Amino acid sequence: MGKEKKKETAFTIVYKRTERNGIMKTYRTKMLRLVSMALAFALVFSLANVQNVEAKTKKKNIVVLYFSATGTTRGAAKKIGKATKGNVIEIKAKKPYTEEDLDYGDENSRVSKEHASAKTPARSKVRPKIANITAIKKAVKKADVVYIGYPIWWGEAPHIVYSLVENVSLKKKTVIPFSTSISSGLGSSGKHLKAKGQISSKTKWMKGRNFYDVPSQKTVNKWVKSLKY
Repeated sequence: MGKEKKKETAFTIVYKRTERNGIMKTYRTKMLRLVSMALAFALVFSLANVQNVEAKTKKKNIVVLYFSATGTTRGAAKKIGKATKGNVIEIKAKKPYTEEDLDYGDENSRVSKEHASAKTPARSKVRPKIANITAIKKAVKKADVVYIGYPIWWGEAPHIVYSLVENVSLKKKTVIPFSTSISSGLGSSGKHLKAKGQISSKTKWMKGRNFYDVPSQKTVNKWVKSLKY
């Protein structure tokens, strides 16, 4: 009986060791699987993060479009172009505005007649033709960010700027209006342009700002840097 008990005890010990080894093996296998899954997840997250950082740091293609009657908006546009390293393009009227055309004190002048055509330029049917519209379309098509500059006439953007936004696709673009006026700000001009523009749900139309004269480069640099696009 004593020997039998010893054999049984030895067998039990071997069985228990074998069982324990099997449990340990299963445990190690599960741990390896968990570690592998964790490493795979970390790798995917890391790659996604790298791609996100690259997307954010990717240099954006910027175009600065402007219409200028007296040269003030041109001065602001050039400084924005310098601050952004963007491509600066003038919106050229097919029929250029003369000094007489710009005499808003004369009710028979060209700008006065444009203004009198409707309550707002957005409602008007007057749309001056743009001489370089094809070149503008090509530049905007390649751009990520589009600045649109203009003087303020009677509290609004000139009719020719409506010719621009209605005929040039701004879909999927970031659009930033800016104006020049010594007596008023940007007002609702940007909002009205947006309402008539060729845009999409992916167009990011920003608030923009007005400059009361040709701004300093320091002022422009600070403004551009504050924009999050």
